[in-house]
Amino acid sequence: MATGRAAVLDQPMGTFSIEAFQVPDPAPGTVLLRQELAGCCATDAHTYLGMWKAEFPVIMRHENVGVIEAVGSGGALDFNGRELRVGDRVIARSTYCGTCYECRGARQPRNCRNRKVQYGFSSPSTALFSGGYGEYLYLSSPMTTFMLKIDAPPSVAVLHEPLAVAAHAVRKAQPRLGNTVVVQGSGAIGLFTLGLARQAGAARAIVVGGPSERLELAQAFGADAVVNIDELHDPEERVRAVLDETPGRLGADVVYGCVGKSAAWSEGIDYLRDGDGRFLEVGLAGDDGEVGFNPATQLVAKNASFIGALGMADEDSVAAVAMIENKRLPLEHMVSHQLPLERVGEAMDALNGTYLLDGRTAFKIAIAPNGQMP
Repeated sequence: MATGRAAVLDQPMGTFSIEAFQVPDPAPGTVLLRQELAGCCATDAHTYLGMWKAEFPVIMRHENVGVIEAVGSGGALDFNGRELRVGDRVIARSTYCGTCYECRGARQPRNCRNRKVQYGFSSPSTALFSGGYGEYLYLSSPMTTFMLKIDAPPSVAVLHEPLAVAAHAVRKAQPRLGNTVVVQGSGAIGLFTLGLARQAGAARAIVVGGPSERLELAQAFGADAVVNIDELHDPEERVRAVLDETPGRLGADVVYGCVGKSAAWSEGIDYLRDGDGRFLEVGLAGDDGEVGFNPATQLVAKNASFIGALGMADEDSVAAVAMIENKRLPLEHMVSHQLPLERVGEAMDALNGTYLLDGRTAFKIAIAPNGQMP
């Protein structure tokens, strides 16, 4: 039987080792992908640090694009009902069991009680290429696996998951025609949220972030003004700079928190105008601690709405693929680094550190288990 390699993390803040596993023959209704790229997400960094639910040892991860290697008997369909054939390029995610109450009854597979079994493994025979940092990905939960054909190069298609997260954020905060939006953070989620908010009708957009290379790309995604945190270190100075860029210095209609640092939350509220402003936090997927909050002055006096957004719905993934295929955003500039399996550890260090890799600012890092992709 054929074997394939995967990068296995032994424990939180541990060591990635390259191990070989038997490539499974797909069961009925399941699909085996030959991995092209797997994006490195902030939740990968959280898993590495032990902040994200996983059973160790573990094969990460979930931002996957690949080509179908084999389909189990009975065939399989993508989310839009199209037959999947060997050679089709698809984006996919699958981390749920599909049988527990959370998956089937509550329709909340994110809370799957058996999810850790899908991510981790206790022996090579049960690994089954459960994460994207491997040469293959076995999509073995047909009831909850999301697969969608995609017509785009792998280096763009791999962005489907963070783009869907941004689509979810934009949909929940509902920027209206003519609105002014502020995006805190110039990483992938921030840039994609910016681009989709402009597509949704925002008339003016301001980005607060850094470093300068990312802010240059923010302008390509539709930023009218940028505030560089490497130049303005004082939060009060940044608030003044943001307000200066809003009509009448009144503040933004919508603020998107895409930083992933709780300390940025209070600052973001100060960007918000009085009266029906919306603050949506999408960056804090991991617990970064508590912040002080005054509900009288920061919530009631502003007549504000605070919204949280985690992950995405299937409709957001469909929207993300449509945006990728219609080429309305400059996504081709996003993947700055493609690394082999042997360098997964370096990717985690970059995500948890300065976002510098090989002497360059990382916009988006992707793992290429089977070699670099266009």
